[in-house]
Amino acid sequence: MKKKMNLNHRSISRYVFLLPGFCFFSFAVLIPFLMGVNIAFTDWNGITKDYTYVFLDNFISIFKDTRVSAPIANSIKYAVLGTVGGNVLSLSLAMLINHKTGKLSKMARVIFFTPVCISAILTSFLWGFIYREVFPQLFGIKSLLGNRTWAIPAITAMGLWNGSGINMLIYFSGLKNIPTDLYEAAVVDGANVWQKFRKITLPLLTPSFTVCITLTLTAWFREFAMTLSATGGGPAGASRTISIYIFENLYEYYKAGYGQAVALLFALFLVVVGCSVSRFFRKREVEL
Repeated sequence: MKKKMNLNHRSISRYVFLLPGFCFFSFAVLIPFLMGVNIAFTDWNGITKDYTYVFLDNFISIFKDTRVSAPIANSIKYAVLGTVGGNVLSLSLAMLINHKTGKLSKMARVIFFTPVCISAILTSFLWGFIYREVFPQLFGIKSLLGNRTWAIPAITAMGLWNGSGINMLIYFSGLKNIPTDLYEAAVVDGANVWQKFRKITLPLLTPSFTVCITLTLTAWFREFAMTLSATGGGPAGASRTISIYIFENLYEYYKAGYGQAVALLFALFLVVVGCSVSRFFRKREVEL
C-alpha cells in the first residue's frame, strides 16, 4: 500500500511541476491562437467590439489577392538564402573552432557566438549604420538597404551575422561526437581532406542537419523583426515578407479578420514544411 501511495504521489507531483509551465503556455500561446482562429472567420477590423462571421470569405480572398504574391516570393528568397548561407557558415565556423585547441578555441567560440546575444532590432540599427555610413566610404556605393535588388541579400547577411552562432554550437557538438578513429583509418587508407569530409563528416552530422536546417528554414520563412526595423518592407515592397504583410493587415489596413486568415494558413504551411524537412533528414539518419 505504501509503495502504491508513493507512486501516486510521484505521478501527481510530476503534473504539479508541469502546471505552471502549462498555464504560462496557455496564457501566452494557446488562448491567443484559438482567439485568432475565431477572428479568421470574421470581418473584424481590429478596433471595434462588433464583428460579423463571414466564414470562408477571408480564405477565399487570399487566393484572389494579387498583393500577396510578392511577399510570398520574398519569403521564399529569404528562406533559400538564409538556410543555405546560414548552415554553410555555421558548419564552417564549427569546423574551424573544432580544429583549434585550448584557449584559442574558447576565444573563437565566444567571438563567433557573441552576435547571438544582440537583438534583431539592435542588429538592424548597427548594420543599417554600416551600410549607410561605412560602405560608401570603403566601396563608394550607396546603402544596400535602399536597393531593390540587394535589399534581401543585405538583410540576409545581417541575419547570418546575428544568428549563425546557435547552429555553430549544434554542429560543433556533432563534430565532437564523431569518433577520431574513423578519421585515422581514413588517413591510413589514403583519403584526402575532401574525401574525409564527404564520406565521414557529412553523413555522421545528419542529426545536426535535421535540427539546424529545420529550425533555420522555418525561422527565415517567418522573418519579420529585422526586416521591419531595417527597411519596413521597402524599398517599394522589395523586402516585404509574408509576416510583414500579415502585420500590415492587422495594424495598418484594419483588416484583422483577413490578416488572421493569412496568418492561420501561413502557420499551417510552416508546420507542413517543418515536419517534411525533419522527416526527410530523420529517414537519412535511420539509413546511416
